[in-house]
Amino acid sequence: MKKTLLCLLLHAISFTSFAQTYSVSGHVGNQQKEPVGFAAVSVNLAKDSTLVKADVADVQGEFRIAGIPDGKYFVRVTAVGQQLYQSPTFEVAGQDVSLAAILMQAEANQLNEVKVTGSKPLIEVKNDRMVFNVEASINATGSNALDLLQRSPGVQVDREENILVRGKTGVRIYIDGRPSPLAGKDLASTLKSMNSADIEAIEIITNPSAKFDAAGDLGIINIRLKKNAKLGTNGNVSLGGMFGITPKYNASLNLNHRDKKLNVFGNYGFNQGAWHNTTYDDQILNNVAYNKIWHGIWRDTTHSAKIGADYFINSKNTLGFSANGRISNHNGGGESETFISKRNNLMADSLLLSSRTSNPEKNKNLNLNVNYRYADTTGHELNIDADYGWFSSRGVSYQPNKYHFRTTSEEPLERNYVTETPVDITIRSFKVDYEQPFKKGKLGYGAKLSDVNSDNTFNFYNVLKNVEVIDTNRSNRFKYLERVYAAYINYNISLGKKWDLQAGIRAERTKSLGDLTSYKHNDLDKVDTTYLNFFPSGAISYRASKNHTWNLNYSRRINRPSYQNLNPFEYRVDELVYSKGNPFLKPEYANSFKLSHVYKGILTTSLGYRRTKFPVVGLRIPYDSSRTYFITENLDYSQGYSLDVSLTTPITKWWELNFNISGYHNLWKAALDNGLIVNNRTTAFNLNGQNTFKLKNNWTVELSGWYNSPYRRIDYNWQMGMVDVGVQKKFWKENASVKMTFSDVFHTARGGYTSAYAGIETRLRFRFEGQMLRVNFNYRFGSKEIKAARSRRSGSEDELNRIKG
Repeated sequence: MKKTLLCLLLHAISFTSFAQTYSVSGHVGNQQKEPVGFAAVSVNLAKDSTLVKADVADVQGEFRIAGIPDGKYFVRVTAVGQQLYQSPTFEVAGQDVSLAAILMQAEANQLNEVKVTGSKPLIEVKNDRMVFNVEASINATGSNALDLLQRSPGVQVDREENILVRGKTGVRIYIDGRPSPLAGKDLASTLKSMNSADIEAIEIITNPSAKFDAAGDLGIINIRLKKNAKLGTNGNVSLGGMFGITPKYNASLNLNHRDKKLNVFGNYGFNQGAWHNTTYDDQILNNVAYNKIWHGIWRDTTHSAKIGADYFINSKNTLGFSANGRISNHNGGGESETFISKRNNLMADSLLLSSRTSNPEKNKNLNLNVNYRYADTTGHELNIDADYGWFSSRGVSYQPNKYHFRTTSEEPLERNYVTETPVDITIRSFKVDYEQPFKKGKLGYGAKLSDVNSDNTFNFYNVLKNVEVIDTNRSNRFKYLERVYAAYINYNISLGKKWDLQAGIRAERTKSLGDLTSYKHNDLDKVDTTYLNFFPSGAISYRASKNHTWNLNYSRRINRPSYQNLNPFEYRVDELVYSKGNPFLKPEYANSFKLSHVYKGILTTSLGYRRTKFPVVGLRIPYDSSRTYFITENLDYSQGYSLDVSLTTPITKWWELNFNISGYHNLWKAALDNGLIVNNRTTAFNLNGQNTFKLKNNWTVELSGWYNSPYRRIDYNWQMGMVDVGVQKKFWKENASVKMTFSDVFHTARGGYTSAYAGIETRLRFRFEGQMLRVNFNYRFGSKEIKAARSRRSGSEDELNRIKG
């Protein structure tokens, strides 16, 4: 099966020799012939103004846009404080084109509007990030955010719905530039409730600069929601359905009104459906076999909304406000049977444990942001952000368990439990960023204060004769307070036309307090920690020629433990599994380097190295003779090498290819207090790609897929992969479209793992509901005139919560 699956995926997303392309270069200046730095430049087809490719000029006003095939074009240029510039038509015919000097006119008020048509490429590779443009994929239609992360270059989602980059956890998740106050199963639940219709792009930033928060030893992933930059009143409506084992539905509405002084926007989204999965968990402990079959179902109903406004006081000052919220009703659960017997003896001394669980949960999330921005035409820019975030979860778990004795006449034994797990989290942050020209470069500096308050309660009840009796030995309340003071300085400069340098350093002082309240005494009731760290970063870019660009960057990062992993109290996950936190967990510290080469703007190759001190891993060890529990420990260190190749190119006028493959070699080492020796290595890869075929009469066909090879951390994880095929038809002057996708064509949405350590042998297999028909209708209405969108990052964009479900 492995060879068949891999061959099919490679065939589906294989690439061939690509068409010859060229570059368009030039210089942007003002009427005084001074450079206009960071101007936005787009290359457009002369015949219909279709956007072919766009980029940003450097600080000296120089630009070079590669990947342009033969044809007739013109360029449009926009910049803060300048009028729109549009060049005469020129032709690309077998060689690179160098345009005459572009001189822009000053604009006293706002930028003029610019009409832009066309579509973005599926994958964009930039100096500091890789961007997966969701709207460019037909087969992404109807998917949720967690599905989309699995499709993103270099990203994996494991069996427990943890997000991995190059086989490691530690990446930090941003949602629309703001932190999700979640991790673990709660983050997965939120991502599954977000529909692709509301997502513009996924940004993978592996080595952020000092301007970004230092949290996340593998960098950050930002899920960027759709924004509207059109003048006048306009909007978009989307309706979708997914039809697998059970139907699922989604809908969204986006409205926007924008004029020269005010931009008001809002949207609403709805998702409803049930998802199915099956797990086979075979375990041997103390010569006793536990063979469990679990049929699970996840029901979800989510309402989400966002409102906001930007008021353009004048050409230099802007005041903005936004609020977004989400209400989700989840009900996970299912039926399981666990056959328990002595090893190699499936009859004697055997019994059956049956359970039918239900886990209703209601989540509420609200984020508020107030922003002030000042920007002049000389390169001075000030951003001030104040943010408030609130998350509330009210979950109950019903765990009825019945033991059936197969070798005796004893009556079944029942042990029933109920747990309540309310969670309340608040995040407050205040951030100031300032940039200014300095010594022919750009100097940036700023400061930030973030404050997080997490309140987690675990109430455990034994159900005796239908009466819930609290178990004081297994109930607790854990509060965690964390405050981070941060400041940074960062400098960018271009040295001539070939070299760009960036260097910076960030300082973060962290103060945290974990406070455990329980009915019984615990020596670890309070854990108070304070530490100061410095995080340098730097990058060097070299344009060797028009076709070749090199980039070398470095960053030091931190990954703080999740709040729940710091809770020293022991609690029951189910009848046979317990969990316990570790208040002495240390933060992870990672140093990473990456060397990248870009060829003609279409082929990017990157070689990376990363070494992490005190990496955090989860372990499953014996609790007693029949039960196990999960603990979290620091290893001594890990290190890894990676090689990434990304290709985005037109094969012909009607065929475009996007392809990415990420290979890595990781090593983990430790000698733990419980006697476990860790010395694991793995060499693995993951790939994804998409072929897009543009046919006549606005028809488009898409063939895409992804594949994760087997890899090892503590466990040995099996291969996974999926192939999708889709078709799209545009009509009503391309304002409407219908997309249909058949996902998981070869029914390969399944995986598993094996492990053998600490006296436990485990073999787990799972499959989820991947094969389904997805249908989506989308309609855009209103004005199509585009105005340069306001660039805005909230004060909490760099702050991430680490709550583990």
